[in-house]
Amino acid sequence: DDESTPVRGAKLTEKLITQNKVDFLLGPFSSSITFATTAIGEKYGKITIAPMANATKVYERGYKYVFSVLPPAPALMVPIAHMAKTFDPQPKTAAVISANDLFPLSCAEGFVDSLKELGFEVLLFEKYPAGATDISALLTKVKDLNPDILGVAGYTADALMVMRQCKELNINPKMYAFSVGVMIPSFVEELGADAEYAFEGEWWLPTMKVEDKIFGSTAGYVQACKDKFGEDYMPEYHVSGATTAGILLQLAIEKADSVETDKVRDALASLDVELSTWPALAFNEKGQNIKWPHPVIQVQNGKYVLVYPESSQEGAPIYPAPEWKER
Repeated sequence: DDESTPVRGAKLTEKLITQNKVDFLLGPFSSSITFATTAIGEKYGKITIAPMANATKVYERGYKYVFSVLPPAPALMVPIAHMAKTFDPQPKTAAVISANDLFPLSCAEGFVDSLKELGFEVLLFEKYPAGATDISALLTKVKDLNPDILGVAGYTADALMVMRQCKELNINPKMYAFSVGVMIPSFVEELGADAEYAFEGEWWLPTMKVEDKIFGSTAGYVQACKDKFGEDYMPEYHVSGATTAGILLQLAIEKADSVETDKVRDALASLDVELSTWPALAFNEKGQNIKWPHPVIQVQNGKYVLVYPESSQEGAPIYPAPEWKER
């Protein structure tokens, strides 16, 4: 137990390497602890496959022995932009607002870059104070611009606030796109029908339809989890990401036909795979997962429906969202 502290994590990592003589490291959880433990792993030349650490700073130190399962935070909303490009009629303009905090800003910046690359016109990209409870002045600016897409990067409270204030101010984008906060039970519970039509990017969902040789399919992986932990158990992306770390090590050892660190490292670096436990993985020279076809959900009739990519689609995305007066 690293007790959720970087110092404890680093000490345990050193013990694992020097006393327990481990060859490979999986984990830990969080970027701050991974930042500390990978410094120890690099010192001893031991590979760390980090399932839940995507802060850029972890991968900007020139390290050779760290690999991420999560793509970088700026990739989270990218699939939403690509999905929007498939709509008919196609949205043309966007406004993006973000809480002034490291994670949401990273998500927002990635979304803005993706929108621009795909040819959308970004009319506004503006920050608001983290923890704000009223951003009606900023949303009034959004209303005046009348964008087709409203992108919001924040947390659960932000998502609730934006939907409520959009209704109050009669702001009617054709598409609401969020980084986080939608796929939390309280979003639909508190908003009721006002939660409808909101989109959000997710890292992985148990309803995806991906096949591999390990579990057969995503459904096969989910059943394996239920067999182990009980029929009521449903894995989230934290669990599937951790499983993925183990699978990546297995695949790399098989490809290298060796457990020698540098051979396994080179094999890891060359992997380009789709897994039942993770949509896709391939690594840049920093060890970051640069593949992004993760899923998008939309609230439809009070349910979370996987709407993108089409290969895993449970239902078609609803676009454009009706105006508030028509709901």
